[in-house]
Amino acid sequence: LCFLICFSWKMGKKSRVKTQKSGTGATATVSPKEMLNLISELLQKCSSPPPGPGKEWEEYVQIRSLVEKIRKKQKGLSVVFDGKRDDYFPELIKWATENGASTEGFEISNFEEEGFGLKATREIKAEELFLWVPRKLLMTVESAKNSVLGSLYSQDRILQAMGNITLAFHLLCERANPNSFWLPYIQTLPSEYDTPLYFEEDEVQYLQSTQAIHDVFSQYKNTARQYAYFYKVIQVSILNVLC
Repeated sequence: LCFLICFSWKMGKKSRVKTQKSGTGATATVSPKEMLNLISELLQKCSSPPPGPGKEWEEYVQIRSLVEKIRKKQKGLSVVFDGKRDDYFPELIKWATENGASTEGFEISNFEEEGFGLKATREIKAEELFLWVPRKLLMTVESAKNSVLGSLYSQDRILQAMGNITLAFHLLCERANPNSFWLPYIQTLPSEYDTPLYFEEDEVQYLQSTQAIHDVFSQYKNTARQYAYFYKVIQVSILNVLC
């Protein structure tokens, strides 16, 4: 999806933004026909009825295999930023201050296993308002509707019904735009998370005897289905624009 969205942008000056390269040093080449075949297969697999008892793992492995094939085909097409995310924290604070957010009384700190967060630099009284962010700094469904996504949002009922998907698209579009208003914020976002969606296959196996495994299977299948569906939606939208 990121590649398809990036395709519709005229990137201009990239500044500290770059397109990730493949292992050969060249940008990855994607065959549209081969990609669509894989996407169609993934969508069909993820839209099938729930498997019978004892078949959930087999289905998960099959879906994961298709997802990995697609990832390999799209390797090198992501927009990445130079350096580490904390390199951009000063720019984030500057941007927030210039746009009316409160930036005094705390600092961004690394809490080791918990990750980055805010640490107070002075005593904060009970009920004291010490942090506020103007609405214009927030990425919302409303700001998505007023962006390049507006036309697609007005036509697709799933986007209209699922705000989280709309925000994901909004983030992808703004990430691909080197002149995005939200770029100082986007550059500080983590590149991966510790949720089961990011687990390796052998790590997921450890959860098979737990109550969580069914939620893991369901989340992975639903996410893959949404990806395949919107890949096709974006592909059709781009073809309509080009035609």
